[in-house]
Amino acid sequence: MRRSRVWVPVLLAMVLVVGACGKSKSSSSSATTTTEAASSSTTVASSAPVSGESDLKVADNATLGKKIIVDGSGKTVYLYMPDGTSKPSTVGASIKANWPPVKGPTSAPKVSSDLDQSKVAVNMQSDGTDQLSYNGHLLYHFVNDSAPGDAKGQGLGSVWYALGADGNKLS
Repeated sequence: MRRSRVWVPVLLAMVLVVGACGKSKSSSSSATTTTEAASSSTTVASSAPVSGESDLKVADNATLGKKIIVDGSGKTVYLYMPDGTSKPSTVGASIKANWPPVKGPTSAPKVSSDLDQSKVAVNMQSDGTDQLSYNGHLLYHFVNDSAPGDAKGQGLGSVWYALGADGNKLS
């Protein structure tokens, strides 16, 4: 009887491991799903950029009442005013924990048809990472924006701003 008690958990663990191994990665086909933020602030396609999808696009933001630039997963991107149009980031290391850079893609960045492809660039930073920029502005995320449509960083410290559809600071 004692042996059966030992084998049941082992057998159960084996079933779970085999089941997990049997799952295939979801295909990144051309089909997209529409995701709507719980706050209904922004509707975006797909949860992450897939082949052929934009790294940056324009979305209506109900909270701000304007069209803004978002990343491929619908998250708001921000500029840091002290950066100006500088290629290297001027954000201090202690601030980057709350304002991580928008990483550049491994291939050439793509923008949606309502943005200007010639205005997107990938800039090598001193730490060796590639950071995406648009219209000369390095792009950042805000850690308190947890869902597509969040724009909690807008205007913080009078230096952090979402980008309007024109690629400039949203006032």
